[in-house]
Amino acid sequence: MQIVEFLIASSLLTLVPGPDILYVTTQSLLRGWRSGVSVALGLCSGLFVHTALATLGISLIISSSSILFNLVKYAGVAYLLYLAVKSLLEARSAKSTATQETPVKRVDDTPAHAPAEIPKTSFGKLYRTGVMMNLLNPKIILFFLAFLPQFVTWESSGHKGEIFALGALFAGQAIVIFTAVSVLAGAAGERISALSRLSPRTTALVNAAVYALIAGALIFTANRA
Repeated sequence: MQIVEFLIASSLLTLVPGPDILYVTTQSLLRGWRSGVSVALGLCSGLFVHTALATLGISLIISSSSILFNLVKYAGVAYLLYLAVKSLLEARSAKSTATQETPVKRVDDTPAHAPAEIPKTSFGKLYRTGVMMNLLNPKIILFFLAFLPQFVTWESSGHKGEIFALGALFAGQAIVIFTAVSVLAGAAGERISALSRLSPRTTALVNAAVYALIAGALIFTANRA
């Protein structure tokens, strides 16, 4: 195995702007670095599953069948659109709640509304979202089939073990990079006053837009070669 070359190539590919890093960055900016890490752990857990599928040859079967491939693809699109609609409903609910808030008095007795806090999302919920987004992304199936074999010693009888090891290494470096991105984006979010003043409604609308954007990218870019 060409481990050093593999890690360098993997790191560069992980840093390329894409749906995963976009979602991790968005959650970190809006909700803090812990939320980004939660999503990142979910995404990378999905990578271990993709690694197992590639090692067992199941990924090749899925990529070779237009029915199976499109089943995964449109299940992923449906899931993302479900999240987008859910976020839109949360935005509508937040707007309704905001209009019913009781005004509070400022020091100068000028009526004002107390700023609403962005609702916290549990680690488990964000983790599960990350897992599902990764598992239902057929682009990763194609990516692993095209990328991992380049660094495998096919003359060796243990090439399946090498594929699994490389997939695990890819997931490991992705966790490190996504965690670093989460921390940096979370720190940036805390420093940008405009983000700290975002209402729950605006946050929900941003999330809905991100989900819709990723769904659109999946429809138009996830195609079999």
